[in-house]
Amino acid sequence: MAQVSRRKFTSLVALAMMQLGIPEALAAAGPTLKPTRLGQVIVWRGKKYTAIKSGKKIIWNKGVPLPAATPDKTSSATTTPSPTASPSASPSGLADGPYQVDIAASTDVKDGTTQIFYSFDPRSKGKSFVITREKGKLIAFDNNCTHEACAVEEENARLVCHCHESYFNRITGAAEEGPASEPLKKYDVTESGGRILVTDIYKA
Repeated sequence: MAQVSRRKFTSLVALAMMQLGIPEALAAAGPTLKPTRLGQVIVWRGKKYTAIKSGKKIIWNKGVPLPAATPDKTSSATTTPSPTASPSASPSGLADGPYQVDIAASTDVKDGTTQIFYSFDPRSKGKSFVITREKGKLIAFDNNCTHEACAVEEENARLVCHCHESYFNRITGAAEEGPASEPLKKYDVTESGGRILVTDIYKA
């Protein structure tokens, strides 16, 4: 009988946890990175978090979910994004300035390799970054070719855009062959808590 009672008790506890949404609460834990200043913004696991003050501590807020977005097709010049975003595309109250994107775990980019990661900016617009680790140092570039904004990919230790066969140096981002003449846009990239963080600038 004692065993039956124990089973019933365990079942009741599990049911209560489900009704209270405890598993969901545990799954909704915020970024592992600690905020360092008020107003700091980070995009992590599909949510945008802002650093706020709680008593004497700086903590992340609950986070705002970023709507799922379909990756931009970059196979032709016709998909070049407009240089100016429409006012309706910008969330109200979002200030211009830097934000950090939690791209991947540090272990995802081995030394001597290049990886491409897809993420979202604060406007929920899809964006890709090229991350290279060389001699222990991380390097981050925009994934858009500077010729007509097609996507680049890593091939034979270089970055290549197959739309018009432009080649870039994967370490410096410099244009080396093809119609592209400008280097790839470079970003600040750091590591903290075993995560790779890229800093971009948001402009409404």
